[in-house]
Order: sequence, then C-alpha cells, then structure tokens
Amino acid sequence: MKHPHAVLLTKVYSDFVEGNFKGMLDACSDSFSFQVAGKSQLAGKFTKANFIEGFAQKLKLLSAGSYQFEVHDILASDLHATVLGSIKLKVQGKTVELRAVHVWRFENGKPLAGYEYARDL
Repeated sequence: MKHPHAVLLTKVYSDFVEGNFKGMLDACSDSFSFQVAGKSQLAGKFTKANFIEGFAQKLKLLSAGSYQFEVHDILASDLHATVLGSIKLKVQGKTVELRAVHVWRFENGKPLAGYEYARDL
C-alpha cells in the first residue's frame, strides 16, 4: 500500500504536467515553497503567490510547451518524500532529458516545501 504522501504527490505531479497549476497548489500548504538549485533562468525560490508566474509559466514558455516530468519512484514517510524522475523538454528544437530528485517536506499532510536537485545543473 502506498503512503498517503506518495498518493498525493502522484496527483500533484499529474496536475502540474497537465497545466492544472491551481489544482496542484490547492493540494499544498498555504506556506508552500519550491526551490530550484543552480543558475538557470528557472533557479530560485517560489511560493504559492509567485509559483505560477515565476516558475510554471516561465517553464512552459522556455520549453515551448514541451515540458514533461516522468515520475520513476516516490519514497515517502510521515515527514518527507523523495521523487525520482526524468524531465523531458525541447529547447531550441533539441530534445533535452534531465534526471532530477525532488525532496519534499510535509506538514499536516500537505507539501510544505519542495527542492529540485538536477543530476546535471
């Protein structure tokens, strides 16, 4: 049986990839934040207030709408979850595939903070 946090994150990722950003954010804590490491155009810390404009729409624009995230596995406990996956997108006509780990912290059954660590920054 999957941990409830793994089930919730499966829905969160599905909503995100489908462009249902409101549904994704509704599943998260009011104090939600998501951080992307590195120096890319998408690096930074995002909150519920700026996630859609600062991250999601920018990602959609930079990838010309080609962004995909394939979840390989979700490891979850009562306080944390780790998502192993592959990011696929097209940049300037070239297909790019990146492996990434997302680490999540939960509070009161909702994602409170997420951190993206790409294998290759």
